[in-house]
Parts: sequence; C-alpha cells; structure tokens
Amino acid sequence: MVQNRSQNGLGLTRLQGLALRSVNQRPGITMTELAQQIGITNPQLTRIVTTLEDRGLVKREHNPENRRVVNVQSTEQGVALIAQNVEAVAARYDQALQTLTPAEQTTLVRDLQTSMRLMTKAGILKGLKQPVAADQSPAPK
Repeated sequence: MVQNRSQNGLGLTRLQGLALRSVNQRPGITMTELAQQIGITNPQLTRIVTTLEDRGLVKREHNPENRRVVNVQSTEQGVALIAQNVEAVAARYDQALQTLTPAEQTTLVRDLQTSMRLMTKAGILKGLKQPVAADQSPAPK
C-alpha cells in the first residue's frame, strides 16, 4: 500500500494533515463533525486521530455536556507543526511566484481572490473567516 506522504517532510499523510488543519481551525470540533468535514467515515477518522494522538499532535476529550460526544483539540505540538507547514508552503509559493512579473503577480492575486469569493458564495468553500475583497490585493514583491 502506498502512503500519501506530504512533500514537505512533515511525515503526515494527506488525510492526517487535513484532519490536523481542521482541528487547528476549529478547536473542540466533534469527531462526527470532523469526519463530515473531511469526507470520510467515523471509523477511518478514528484511525487517523489515533495516529495523530499517538504522535502528540491532538487530544480527544469527552464533551462535559454529553459524554457520548468526543471533541478533538490540537496540542501545542500540533499547532507548532501546522505553523511549520504554513511557513514551508508559503516559502514554496513565494519562490514560485518570483518567476512572475509584478503585473502577473497582481493579476494572479486578484483572480484568486475573486475565485475564493465566488466559491464561498456558492458554498464550495466554507468556514473562511473573512473573504478577501478584490481591492485588498497585496503589493507584488
């Protein structure tokens, strides 16, 4: 069986990374909500969360209001790994974007912002804290 390992050396499969990012974005998310968000079954998620928990990246806690519900939280180590991942991805994107002219960078940012806004409006992207307005394009480097 081939494991889908990340290319940045963090040692997480795609689904493990997705689960960790989701938990980091929604602290205390329930196992059921997390499975639905990722699009996998509860038993699949249980295996993924167990692996993340064994690595010290997340912890499970019974909900104090309903002991049948299990909430998942990132640990400090999990938050740090996500931050490391974000930095690695940003560095790769920054390097790739340097091949574009300033005008091409501006066009790309504007078009991506428009795409994100429209996908959020259509319900394709959910949970974005603040859609980026088209007139808030960062200056190209």
